Amino acid sequence: MLVDIFARQKSRPPQFKLETFFGQLQHLFCVRFVECPDLDIHSETTILLAAIRTCVITKNVLLEGLDMHDYSRIGSLHFVDIMNIQCLVGRIVDRDQWTILDRSGSLARATYIGDE
Repeated sequence: MLVDIFARQKSRPPQFKLETFFGQLQHLFCVRFVECPDLDIHSETTILLAAIRTCVITKNVLLEGLDMHDYSRIGSLHFVDIMNIQCLVGRIVDRDQWTILDRSGSLARATYIGDE
């Protein structure tokens, strides 16, 4: 996702960088809007949202082409457009340390081409 690196500094103009997140899917929501010109909605519209609890990554390891990301706790809950979900990954636990095994490869990585 694109993250504003100055989000906590309200007086600065936003500057975005592409960042990868890992998390646990908690809920899926389907929101339907009827036509409402006051909200600039001119036809029936459906939005799919995902509630994801982020993983607080403590260490990233690249070993023989396998991405591994260690975490020991879950972070806050975020609501995002379902189009932000790129792939599913696995996880294992060893002595209270969880490791995410990302075997999706480079083809599943999001790319961002600027507005220019």
